[in-house]
Amino acid sequence: MKRVSKSQLLKQVGSLSQVAGVRNVEFCSGKAKGVQALEVYNMAGIRFTVLPDKCMDILDLSYKGVNLGFSAKNGIVGNKFFNALGNEFLYNWNAGMLYTCGLANTGAANEDGGLYMTEHGRIGFAPAENFSVSEGWQGEDYSISLSGRMSESMIYGSHLRLTRKITIGLYDKKIVIEDTLENLEPKDEEFMLLYHINFGYPLVEDGAKVIVSKSRTLARTKMSEEDLDHWDDIGKPVDDYPEQVFYHVNDNSTSTASAAVINQERGLGAYISYSADTLPVLVHWKSMRSHDYTIGLEPSNSYIMGRHDERINGTLQTIAGYGQLRYRVEIGVLDGESEINTFKDNI
Repeated sequence: MKRVSKSQLLKQVGSLSQVAGVRNVEFCSGKAKGVQALEVYNMAGIRFTVLPDKCMDILDLSYKGVNLGFSAKNGIVGNKFFNALGNEFLYNWNAGMLYTCGLANTGAANEDGGLYMTEHGRIGFAPAENFSVSEGWQGEDYSISLSGRMSESMIYGSHLRLTRKITIGLYDKKIVIEDTLENLEPKDEEFMLLYHINFGYPLVEDGAKVIVSKSRTLARTKMSEEDLDHWDDIGKPVDDYPEQVFYHVNDNSTSTASAAVINQERGLGAYISYSADTLPVLVHWKSMRSHDYTIGLEPSNSYIMGRHDERINGTLQTIAGYGQLRYRVEIGVLDGESEINTFKDNI
């Protein structure tokens, strides 16, 4: 997209909403009825939807009309249908471009310390408080940002707050998510956090590849172990094919790590960049099953074993009493061979 000056651009439009902005909508049918959504779009051809009712997660992402994310068969499920028991998560999960997991648990449901830990936690169903949208010129750039905070707490227990800011510029081909996690209790608190970022067709298709920055690659299951030499391959959808999960563990030599899905044939890629000092494990979900066909690249502070087993493994992290931790995740687009090759060289 050719950049023009602020004055040139404004002279050529009646309203800036012609080329960039935020639209506030509400779903009106099915399980999504009543869910608020904000559609964000810009001059670069980026368009995505934020759900303030659901942890300010990102429902979908497209670039110049081409879809990049994965939408689960469940569709959008309103918070009134949330059920923490057993495998109910699989009935309610809408997937999307970004789904936040935690804060008490990521991974399978389990019991820990006499408390029930629901699969992938409760924060993904938490609505934002003090949600706000800001749009405005900053010099020659027009910035759009969405902010809010989500809480997870219990009487006689923990109180964690996640404050989120999502930002994009007028010509940006990237979305920046900046989170601050706060412990509002005097006692140190164990926690788990996972950014479940999901890529889908047509970016994900036979022949596409996954690339990651320098890391140790481990298999989660025996089936994944048997396919460890092909962790980066993406094949065709296969009926009833089991999921595979790999871990890419940061080598501690850098505070930032990256990964991408590259579709060389289409000349298109999508990448993530994240704070590897606070999110040392990249969980790589390879789901080649028909209808559940997706690649998840999921920065995490754990191995998603579930809170009970993570503690036994010695990898359950803690946030200090009244402490703060900061996280940064970037989701962006690689358009054309030049951008793809540059990314590969840098990674």
